[in-house]
Amino acid sequence: MTDPDQPDRVQHRMERTYEVGATPEQVWDAIATAEGISAWMVPTRLDPQVGGAVSFDLGTFWSHGIVTEYAPPTRFAYAEPWPVADHMPTAEHDLSSLTPIATEFLIESASGGSCAIRVVTSAYGSGADWENEFFADMVTDLIPILDNLAAHLDRAA
Repeated sequence: MTDPDQPDRVQHRMERTYEVGATPEQVWDAIATAEGISAWMVPTRLDPQVGGAVSFDLGTFWSHGIVTEYAPPTRFAYAEPWPVADHMPTAEHDLSSLTPIATEFLIESASGGSCAIRVVTSAYGSGADWENEFFADMVTDLIPILDNLAAHLDRAA
């Protein structure tokens, strides 16, 4: 898929949906608070408001982003720069076409006190091989983390 505003940009996208035995409020606490995120992902700092900072301790470096949506208990989103951009010589790779990596969590109530969580991570770039490889590797690493979120919520409920 291309960016309608800039047809030379290619979209990188991952979407996952989980049905969990937790209420929307329990899910919100797990995905939109520093303590909640730290319990299933990595140590996290979060200023819980639109425009607030979010930072993830990935072990070898911190990833810093900005909260773009904060609508309890249905929608939480943030954007981060491509972590690789800090470590790549721009002469080798054109980084000008990259948009931030946007991650969005959508929570929908379901019957019986359960809910569905949809997680979408996306960014636009040039479609270069290194971008495709980086995004694919990131998704490969992200899926078990999101699976851990679902398991964490099912245990907590």
